[in-house]
Amino acid sequence: MGIYERKEREKNERRALILDMARRLILERGVDSVSMQELANACELSKGALYLYFDNKEALLAEIFHEAASAFIGYVHERIRPEDTGLQAIHRLWSSYLELFGQSSDVIVLFGVKNALAPEYPWKAEADSGDAIPETAAMLGLIADILAKGVADGSLDPAVVPDRVAHSIMMIAGGIVENIARLPVHMRNHTLILEEMKTTFEIVLRGIASRTCDPGLLNLSGE
Repeated sequence: MGIYERKEREKNERRALILDMARRLILERGVDSVSMQELANACELSKGALYLYFDNKEALLAEIFHEAASAFIGYVHERIRPEDTGLQAIHRLWSSYLELFGQSSDVIVLFGVKNALAPEYPWKAEADSGDAIPETAAMLGLIADILAKGVADGSLDPAVVPDRVAHSIMMIAGGIVENIARLPVHMRNHTLILEEMKTTFEIVLRGIASRTCDPGLLNLSGE
């Protein structure tokens, strides 16, 4: 390995270390309580060295959100099949959410970072708001597209308004996570997050499914 390649590897490893430490601190203290100086100290870097990797705290948070949200969107796209009905697709999406985030602290970090970067989005009605984070808009768009497919193929209730329901789903999911995140770290129960999400998603499924749907798709106990 040449000098350039070794330096690039070391740079990437340090960047990954910074992001990992930032996630840990955010999980413990919350986004607002973590400063760049504290992060630099935790990584055993000077503050100047930290700024070589991230221009500011917002850039750091954006990278954390981008990684987590992109991983989720990619995971869902891999699992949804072209032949799925809208109801089958939304079932796979929510099952994917529970599998990927339900028992992980990453979901607390994800929503905390989103709120710090764009506190009003997606609670704004305008999906093209200038405050929107691209990955948040992509997640909303993914949900809305699946809902629209379900309305078109008859697997979802024709009264469903895709954009509005997608926003409501994001608000509900965010509210559950934020309530858990307010607890001290030692009191957080990630199994509880999983159960709350599962129950909530099943209630929503029953509310948006068509009357002629497969009853087996109204629970998230498994594929």
